[in-house]
Amino acid sequence: MALVFIAGKDPATAIGGHSSYVRAHGLAAVAAGHTPHVFCVGAASGRVETDFGVVHRVASPLRTVRHPTMVAHSPFLAAAVRRFLGGRAAPHLVHSFGPWAFAGAAVVRRLRRQGIAATAVANAYTTLEHDWRGKLAGLGWRQGAGRRLLYTAELLWIRAVAAGCERRGYEGSRLVVVNYESVRRLVAAACRRQVEIRRLPYAASAAFAEQTAALVPVPPAVAALRPAAAPLIVAVARHDPRKGLDRLLRCLAGLQAEGTPFRACLVGPGTLLEAHRRLATRLGLGASTAIPGRVPDPDDYLRHADLFVLPSLEEGSGSVALLEALQAGCAVIASACDGIPEDLVDGASALLVPAGDAAALQAALARALGDTALRQRLAAGARATFAARFSRAPFVAALGGLYAELGCVP
Repeated sequence: MALVFIAGKDPATAIGGHSSYVRAHGLAAVAAGHTPHVFCVGAASGRVETDFGVVHRVASPLRTVRHPTMVAHSPFLAAAVRRFLGGRAAPHLVHSFGPWAFAGAAVVRRLRRQGIAATAVANAYTTLEHDWRGKLAGLGWRQGAGRRLLYTAELLWIRAVAAGCERRGYEGSRLVVVNYESVRRLVAAACRRQVEIRRLPYAASAAFAEQTAALVPVPPAVAALRPAAAPLIVAVARHDPRKGLDRLLRCLAGLQAEGTPFRACLVGPGTLLEAHRRLATRLGLGASTAIPGRVPDPDDYLRHADLFVLPSLEEGSGSVALLEALQAGCAVIASACDGIPEDLVDGASALLVPAGDAAALQAALARALGDTALRQRLAAGARATFAARFSRAPFVAALGGLYAELGCVP
């Protein structure tokens, strides 16, 4: 039985939570004895072997690969998957991620018309409309009318076309897998007919890496921060309006004005990266705060962090970066939005603050920065949460069990 993933974006090269999520599922499938064949859009067709499966890149006339554009890319992906499965013994399992379930459901429908047994499964971690409403809600006036106009136009496109395709992808799947009750509610509300939705544990791809106790070198961006002995705050997130990083920067400026010592490093790329760098300069954060953009491995920063901060306004589900921070044993401050309160217990494994409440975020930061014992207690709670819920073993067992239930055996 062939196991196919439909990822849309290339998980071997793309950044962000979606691609990391796909890689983690590929690694879990490999650990369970499978060889996933991962189909994605590429500038040219080709294939490459990775540690999480065989990646099949499919050329598409449209060069932009974003989730709302899956409507245009899906016919090319679906055709490539059908050609691949046509020469292999059935039955087949087609496992799609997010809105790319539209392509997976189309593949299975066509195969069944040809008398070929196939099953479609989809992973959902938000909906397109929920995601784009979060982007619009997070835009500040300084971030430009042009970007607001773009997100508004994309949201109208989603409501008119893409959301219907996303819905048909979920409705055409034998099973929709979610990791959070918050996502189950989103998917159930988006679908017009009843679909089977099942919760499953998951992990970040970092859970499959070999962990060593040896300290990694301090990244140069961190080494340059002052005051050198102050606690280090790390945020790992895309510079996207949903992530609340502009609010975090203003909180840091407030702490600096109060005389609270800290160092901060905001790791990650994104459309608002330069805007946030300019904001940090205007706020006078140059000596204490670094915004390096994309880095080879966020774990190099997490391993040195005293605090991990997730100031998101909206996540849809949970956060892969948060799971990596739990694994690194960071004390966590996070917004209590979407699936985050399902992962963390306030005061035990994190300090949770209302999403978008800058005063509460600044107060939590000040509290944690000034209390070493609190940070140590939260760090211990983070490590325990990771081991119990987000480590490699429970994820591999759950995903392997699901595939076996659906008739996909190594």
